[in-house]
Amino acid sequence: MVAGAQSRRQGDGSFGMRPETRPPNQRLGVRAEMRILFGWSAAVGALTIVSLLGYVWVRIQVVEAGYRLSDTRQLVERLERDGRELEVRAAAADAPWRLQELASARLGMRRPYRDEEGNLP
Repeated sequence: MVAGAQSRRQGDGSFGMRPETRPPNQRLGVRAEMRILFGWSAAVGALTIVSLLGYVWVRIQVVEAGYRLSDTRQLVERLERDGRELEVRAAAADAPWRLQELASARLGMRRPYRDEEGNLP
């Protein structure tokens, strides 16, 4: 081998640099960078998970609101139908022919004859 190449390449892989000239915290610097990278990765991952959980929660709330809205619409339709039915019953109850039927069936009443009519004082 050439003498210059021999001096540049040491057995420890330092390429002629003496150990005291290499930064003493080089390995610690790599570890610190890895810790920072890991910290940022964990923070981004946690933020992603929280965002996804928030999205799922909002979607669940929307679905539940849809079910409540559907139930409310069905209730309104049923109450409107019942109200119309009650209006028909009330109109039928006030009809003169209905009152005459009830008076004769339940109370045994009849229409007065001409000579039975009179004026009250």
